[in-house]
Formats: sequence, C-alpha cells, structure tokens
Amino acid sequence: MPDVFDKIEWHVRKIFAGEPVCVHVGNVEDCDIKRHPTYSKFRSEAIAAGVKSAPSSRLWESLIAMGRLSDLDGDETWRLVILDCIVPCFRSVSTKIARDFKADREEIRSAMVAAALGVWVDTVMGVPPRHVRDRMVKSAFEVAFQCGKVTTSEYSMDDVEIFMHPESSARDPGLRASSIIDFQSIRDLDVAEQVRGERYGAMLQRLGYSDFVRGFHDELRSGRRTGSVGQAVKSSRLSRSRISNPNLYYYASDLYPSFIGLREAAEVMGIPESAAHRLIRSGEFPFPVARVGRSYKVSVKAIMHFKDIADTIVHADDIENGAFHASGGVR
Repeated sequence: MPDVFDKIEWHVRKIFAGEPVCVHVGNVEDCDIKRHPTYSKFRSEAIAAGVKSAPSSRLWESLIAMGRLSDLDGDETWRLVILDCIVPCFRSVSTKIARDFKADREEIRSAMVAAALGVWVDTVMGVPPRHVRDRMVKSAFEVAFQCGKVTTSEYSMDDVEIFMHPESSARDPGLRASSIIDFQSIRDLDVAEQVRGERYGAMLQRLGYSDFVRGFHDELRSGRRTGSVGQAVKSSRLSRSRISNPNLYYYASDLYPSFIGLREAAEVMGIPESAAHRLIRSGEFPFPVARVGRSYKVSVKAIMHFKDIADTIVHADDIENGAFHASGGVR
C-alpha cells in the first residue's frame, strides 16, 4: 500500500510528466537559461546536491526560492517538489526506526513529512535559503526517533492530504460600468470591482502605457493570448460572460513581466542593490528571489504582495473605458 512518500512522488511526477523543469523562474519559456532537464533528471541532481552540500548548492537555493514564490501564489507545487527531493533520505531511517522500535512505519513517515512542513513554515523569514533544507531534514529525523520511542505519533495523514488537494476558490468579476465614479461608496462588490478596472485603465493612460495595453487587448481579442482567468469566468456563468468574450478577463499582473532584475526590484523597494544582496544572503529579504546563473530574478507578483498592491481581475472593456475617460474622450 502506498505511503505518504509515494503519494508525494507520484503527485509531483504527474504534475511535470515528461516536460522540462525550470527551477530558475518556474517557466522554461521565460528563463534565460535554455537547457532544462526533465523532472526525473532534475530530481536526481537535487537529491545528490542535498546529500553532499545543500548549504552551498545553487540548485537548492533556487529550489527553496521557487517554493517560497509558489506559496505566495497559493500553489503547493514547488513545496511538494522540495519534499519529494528530501524524503528519499527519510526512507531508510523510517524503516530502521519502525523495525527497531516496533512502531508503525507509515505513522513515522507521516510525522516526518509534517515536521518538515512545520520547519518550512517557520523559516519563511530570518533563515537563509541555503539552511532551510538541512533544518527540515533535522526536524524530521528528531520526530522519527520520538515516534519510535513512544511507538505512536501525534501526526496524521489528514494535514498532508489537505495540503496536496487544496480547494480552488471561485473568482467572480461583475457587471459592466460605463463611467468612472467613487468605488468606495459602492455597496455592490461586483460593480465596485468593475469600476476599479476603469480606474486602473485611467492610471495606465496617464502613465503613457495605452499603446502597449491596446496591443495586449488586441492579442486577447484575436485569440493569440488567453486571459489568465478566462476559464474561471466560463465556469462561473456570469451574466456578462454571455455578452462579452470571457477571455477578455485577466489579472492586472498579466500586463507586467513575470520577473525583473534585482536592481529594478531594489529601486521599487527604495533600497540600494548592495543592501538587497546583503538581505538575501542573511535570509532577511522580505520575499523570495529566483537564482539564474550568477544573478537574481525577482517575481513581480512578490513585489506587488510586498507593496500591498492587489492583483485584481479586470476586463479589457473596463480598462479601455477608463483610459478613454482619462484621455478626454480621445481614442
């Protein structure tokens, strides 16, 4: 019967299948490094690097960063990858403890995974990424021996099952608005969201990005690009989706590049680039960064989260409507 270790491995392999894996920025197409291994090869390299010298491994530094970035998006994929690259060293230990102490091996393994996840949560800030893997392993080993001594475990599979199958939340954009008004006074949340889209369009117009935005919308309308929440809108049966292409909905962050350089990120944060490097090395940087060769890439979504900028769902019509008002009625 498969245990939690097997379930984690099967789940991750199902996610990646035979596709190349990018641990630098998460997306092969967006990565500056063009050669990427399949997951099986990547996993073997990560396991070997972790056993030899995880604190000095750039691969593990990038792997930890990707786990933190996916956490910000509410995505457990890279956290599961980290577990899958760690648990191979748990197998022999858990088998030996179960045999020597006559304890339940599956309970020990579940406890080890839960302990590792606990360390993952506790090391979000104040711990350099290079030390996270070793702390997860150490905690898991300690819990395994505790389980052996008492022959029972206070941990269960329930937390891991919930973690591996999170509920998806439905997003519900609203009605079409025709003018820019104070959305703070609107009680209807759907209408307020619509007006926020117009406000966002007006801001983009004032910043001089109208041409770029129109090009983005042209790609949506022609089908060359699909809005990131198009499928969610289709399944939610919104009244507006019957009169307008649902793929014209997208997240505001879709207009930005996925990653920017550390220098640009430091400017946004209002600190020198040298200070950003020091914070990364000490584990005090306010959000994770991805390692690409000798340089760092910073997630734009992470910066938005840091600056409390909501990544709202918008509609192309609202953005253009707001830009039209801001331009004084000039197309």
